[in-house]
Amino acid sequence: MKSSFTHKIKNDIYLSDDDIKILEKYDIPYDSFSSMKELMFEIETILDEIEPYEDLEELSIKLAEYNYHFKTNK
Repeated sequence: MKSSFTHKIKNDIYLSDDDIKILEKYDIPYDSFSSMKELMFEIETILDEIEPYEDLEELSIKLAEYNYHFKTNK
């Protein structure tokens, strides 16, 4: 999985092409969320409901790290 956030989707949501492919694979409408936190919540909800999928789990961790490093006041 690539680590760069290359596309600004909306507001504070930045995703790479690989991220978008994973979200599309699980029919997650990433462009309908207004914030990264909403998208992360949706991913976590899906992970709680279905068998853990490694790629979606890795994306969830990646987005959480991004959100912590770039969106949290330290």
